[in-house]
Amino acid sequence: MDSLATYVATVLRIILKKYLTIKARLQGKAFFCRALAGNSDVNVCINSDMTVSCTCHDIDASGHIGDVSRQSLSEVFSGETAARFRAELAEGRLPTPLCTRCCDLRMVDKDKARKLADKYHLPRFIMVENTSACNLRCVSCPRKRIRRMRSKASMSLDDIRKVAAELHKAGVKRIAYLNQGEPFLSKNIRRELEIIRQIIPGVWINTSTNGQFIDTQDKRDAALLMDRIHVSLDGVTQEMVAKYQRGLDFDKVCRNISQLVEYRDSKGLSKPLIIWKYLLFRWNERREHLERAIELAREMNVDRIEFEKTVSPFYAIPFRSYLGFHKGIGEEEMGVRYLALR
Repeated sequence: MDSLATYVATVLRIILKKYLTIKARLQGKAFFCRALAGNSDVNVCINSDMTVSCTCHDIDASGHIGDVSRQSLSEVFSGETAARFRAELAEGRLPTPLCTRCCDLRMVDKDKARKLADKYHLPRFIMVENTSACNLRCVSCPRKRIRRMRSKASMSLDDIRKVAAELHKAGVKRIAYLNQGEPFLSKNIRRELEIIRQIIPGVWINTSTNGQFIDTQDKRDAALLMDRIHVSLDGVTQEMVAKYQRGLDFDKVCRNISQLVEYRDSKGLSKPLIIWKYLLFRWNERREHLERAIELAREMNVDRIEFEKTVSPFYAIPFRSYLGFHKGIGEEEMGVRYLALR
């Protein structure tokens, strides 16, 4: 069985699905999904086994809408599953409990929902999961489910070529090179990104990583092919990060970040933008923790540090942060506090 935190989250999504469905019915409303309309900035993902999910939180495959190993991206969006999802939403039903935590779900008047149901275009932003494998065992991550759900853990170079060709044909402008795995765990990541850059010149690429494998020149060269990199490091000591990011080596990640910044700067480059992403939990959100993180960020010479509140696991919710105790630290943008350091 997956962790208790994952189980509780699953139960809560099922309850919330029923609640939202009843609420919509009582108010004479229905739903509309920006992701299925092609307007999402976060969600649509091509997974490591070439399946396509309408949500980046697709931990049980209920959000699968197609497969680009057998279909074009155009066929996926016009296909039977995507059309059924849009139709169900327009009638006030949620096709999957995953919809309940989706930032692209909208509750609208039923007539408007029906008019919007057939209006969609191919996305300009998409996620590409080069691998679903990961070296960590984070508390809220349903790692066992992910392994069972993917028929293939990593994309081949031929897969990358096919995906890049589809994205180029669709007119995709931005790629998030991430999802349920650790992107730099791939031994071929530099070559993968070179292929994408060759097929889609000028495409904007970002990723999120735990930073543990950006430890060779080849991996650093791969990183330089990105436009922005978020490095997830949830604390200021080994003991602190291990409470959630099980298996992470705090000192190694700090060293890797510093060396990547130095390598980028030595080449006179301004990209990738290197950001320390610090998830806030009950045990790492005191003011002295945040001040220490800012101090370390300056020592590593990163461009920016971001503090983001989490809701999972339920027992680690950072109440101080939700109550606004840290309003004096940096600036806020879409619920994330940040400091630009360079």
